Amino acid sequence: MRVLFDHQTFSYQKFGGNSRYFAELMAEFHAAGEPEFDLSVARSPNEYLHHAPYYRGVTTSRTDVRAFLRTYVRNALQTQLTALRHHDILHATFYDPQAVLAQRRAKLVVTVLDMIPEHYPDFFKVDGLYGRFVTKRWIRGKRTLCERADAILAISENTKRDVVSFYGIDPARITVTHLGNRLSSDGSEPRPGGFPERYVIYVGTRNTYKNFPLFVQALAPLLATEKTLQVVCIGGGPFDDTERALLSRLGIADRVQQRSVRDSELAASYAHARAFVFPSLYEGFGIPILEAFACGCPTLVARASCFPEIAEDAALYFDPNDAGSLRNELARVLDDPTLANDLRRKGRARASKLTWAETARQTVAVYRQLV
Repeated sequence: MRVLFDHQTFSYQKFGGNSRYFAELMAEFHAAGEPEFDLSVARSPNEYLHHAPYYRGVTTSRTDVRAFLRTYVRNALQTQLTALRHHDILHATFYDPQAVLAQRRAKLVVTVLDMIPEHYPDFFKVDGLYGRFVTKRWIRGKRTLCERADAILAISENTKRDVVSFYGIDPARITVTHLGNRLSSDGSEPRPGGFPERYVIYVGTRNTYKNFPLFVQALAPLLATEKTLQVVCIGGGPFDDTERALLSRLGIADRVQQRSVRDSELAASYAHARAFVFPSLYEGFGIPILEAFACGCPTLVARASCFPEIAEDAALYFDPNDAGSLRNELARVLDDPTLANDLRRKGRARASKLTWAETARQTVAVYRQLV
């Protein structure tokens, strides 16, 4: 059996959940020696490919739209050339409907990582040059490819239900393959430089459905009483003007910091935090939950989306529309060392069951059913 991964996500994504998923799959396939696969990418800005032993292309530094278009066109040609070889499976890495041009006699597999554009269409700009020719194209293309696919993979049962609900697709055509995590810590690493001694951690972007305003509104009263407690936001770029104004209005601008860290520092960031809070309203899976679990960080998640499916009893839950609900649950963790340690233990146990090796095994099982 031979699999072809097309170029799409690796032509445009420097890092992120989608390209990380495919890079992890290929890493598992490469380590196991099966199935054989081709990655049809000649040039890529993607950080996950940079040191990947299976990558034969050139690592680039994408700087503007023109560079992106050149890379995309070059890699699309590479995909068509690679498709001349026999492949049993074409696994599309994103949703450009032109992906089917490389299918030939292969079975088409599509992975749906989330249904965020379908839930929150107003968050995606489809006007302007990029919006019309890129964003709108892949949003529509996702439905097209799902309808044409021989098999659809969804990364959670919640995502599967959403695909069925929005597209009317037979659920029998969709297989759930949960994601995994490689980050871990036993807590022995030193606290990252510049981090406060007591802090709550937030990880990822802070836009729209991520529910960041509710998060800081919930923490503001706690910070007023917990004088040594601070908040560290990892990733997502520096605070913008709106965020700075919100933090200033809440009187906590000097208690909340934003940091960008490497993976090695990220593990320690989780391990030394008093708690990790994931207030997002919707995700396809929520890898930061597994990261926090594997690093022994007490975790609180919104009772929404797929989170109860992923976290099970290893996290505390709060109403994502009620700042008081989050504040009360967080106060419990901060005030009760026994509860915090119980969450650490349950989190590590849950993380051990969700691995990239298992994701790869389940994915290969779907391939084999098709061929």
